Amino acid sequence: MKLTRSIHLNPFLIFIIPLVDLFFLLLLLFLISSTFLLHPGINVNLPFSKFTLGPQNNPVIVSITAGPFPLIYYRDQQIRLEELARRLAEDHAADRSIIIQADRLTPQGSVIEIMNLCLEKGYSVVLATSPQK
Repeated sequence: MKLTRSIHLNPFLIFIIPLVDLFFLLLLLFLISSTFLLHPGINVNLPFSKFTLGPQNNPVIVSITAGPFPLIYYRDQQIRLEELARRLAEDHAADRSIIIQADRLTPQGSVIEIMNLCLEKGYSVVLATSPQK
């Protein structure tokens, strides 16, 4: 007497399971990679403006965060105002332009203080904004 199976397995099922695993792996890869920043650095909410500036050649970026005690970042490193003055004096760039990325909630006095410091050191200053909504 020959025994027969009551359930027949489809041979293509063996090939579909690895493909489903691969699909979920690629989906997970795209979900994780979409959270990466396009521009590494400090995240600030720039004020809006309908005027835009063309690209700058090798600018130095100074970022200022919002808060009661704004933090200053020079070349993506947090520094104090006195340290910024020293580094600007030591840095001998040919173009000597600085882009100040100040958060829209940063006190105006802090932005003006850093802008004046950069102008004293001989840099041309540009205030960064984002396009209007």
